[in-house]
Amino acid sequence: MEFRRSLVVNATPLETRIALLENGQVCELFIERTAQQSQVGNVYKGRVAKLLQGMQSAFVAIGGSKDGFLYLDEPEGHRLSAEEVELEEDTDTVAIEFSALPATLPPVKEGEEVLVQVVKDPIGTKGPRLSRHLSFPGRFLVFMPGIDHVGISRKITDLEERERLRALVRSHAQPGEGFIVRTAAIGERDEDLISDVAFLRDLWAQVQASARTLPTHSLVWKDIPLLQKVLRDLFREEVASFWVDQEDTHREVVEAVQKLHPEWIQRVKHFTSDIPIFEAFGIEQEIEAARQPKVFLKKGGSLVINQTEALVSVDVNTGKFVGKKDLEETVYLTNLEAIPEVVRQLRLRNLGGIIVIDFIDMGVPEHREAVMSRLQEELGRDRNHARAITISEFGLVEMTRKRTGPSLDRQLTEPCPHCQGVGRLVTPETIVLKAYREMARLGERLRGATLRLTIHPELRASLQPEMREGMVQLARVLGAHVLWVEKSDTPRNTLAMDILAPK
Repeated sequence: MEFRRSLVVNATPLETRIALLENGQVCELFIERTAQQSQVGNVYKGRVAKLLQGMQSAFVAIGGSKDGFLYLDEPEGHRLSAEEVELEEDTDTVAIEFSALPATLPPVKEGEEVLVQVVKDPIGTKGPRLSRHLSFPGRFLVFMPGIDHVGISRKITDLEERERLRALVRSHAQPGEGFIVRTAAIGERDEDLISDVAFLRDLWAQVQASARTLPTHSLVWKDIPLLQKVLRDLFREEVASFWVDQEDTHREVVEAVQKLHPEWIQRVKHFTSDIPIFEAFGIEQEIEAARQPKVFLKKGGSLVINQTEALVSVDVNTGKFVGKKDLEETVYLTNLEAIPEVVRQLRLRNLGGIIVIDFIDMGVPEHREAVMSRLQEELGRDRNHARAITISEFGLVEMTRKRTGPSLDRQLTEPCPHCQGVGRLVTPETIVLKAYREMARLGERLRGATLRLTIHPELRASLQPEMREGMVQLARVLGAHVLWVEKSDTPRNTLAMDILAPK
């Protein structure tokens, strides 16, 4: 099946949201908030605060409120996605691959300065996860200082192309330089790949120079923003259109594409409708639906998706679908129809770790084989490495999917303080940003008006200053005035916005 992809960007001073659409359906969603920027990829000059010999790990102070956690032998410390790692047929994890590389790191002592990279953002009471194996992604390569190794993305399957890329990069790699050739390198010119080698080498030299002069607990290198990552990693040949709503952001994308792919400049489009871009493309509705456990299939079946601390469960049900022949045929067709939606929901909700899919029991072995084959085919389109084992006689499939940050639900909600986290509430930032987008949608209609924002005192107190100031600045641009009203009897997870006519 041919997939027509589009990228849709909703940009505001407080938040950037980018959706990847395949044949008009949202398959992946990326969110970056000004007040809550991810630390993943950032390099810090830290100091070892405490060694935990029994766990072969350490706490490292990097300047934040919580010390980072560092595995000294780093069994899974490297942050590369499995797409970027060349694995042997009998291996299935990044950890195994990197344990085989000649990258012995010296032991550390308490009080010692170390250069570390964030591989996982802090969650709850836990600080960020750190690694001493640094990596720097470029357009076509990933640079790994200190590792003498050249690997090829597993998704580059042409043997002749693999050998061309390996020989080219190896011939330009210096001792102590490791590279992984990314999927984007397929068919690219030698000079472009060599240019990427030089760019990443210069970047590493700059990082080293900064690390020598900056004090301890300093940010040495900051990873590029979300929009630039999407331009680098997702704007590929198969992306037919790149829609952007905000004028300055559209100009930034145009300038970047003119440098990277001038022949694709016609694909970048400025969205100028009065309708918010995520509403026009149906993305806002998809985001809301993705926070619900139940997903309805076109023929009447359904999925129930539940995320727990240990695993994610996906239950497939026939629902209202009764079929045309017999029960076995109905069950088989329901399972087949469910597979693309299961994989799409995993991508959209950014669910990772251990996943158990409970397909409806099938009595015919050929049907189980066909379902498993279709699942493997759909997982092959997922950019995140996913691995599923054989379907059981009870219809259960156990699989793993690489985690890449918090799930969509964890980004938009927080544990309920009144039920010990059994339920989840929309975060203050999510509530305010929804009101911010509504203000932007109303636009000139607010000129001269007063916006009365009624909010619970606890909710307002928990807001980042950037959020509050962002609302005031937008109102000022629109010619309106913001009046904050605190009421204790207002639900904590809501913000009521009333438009008052000018006096």
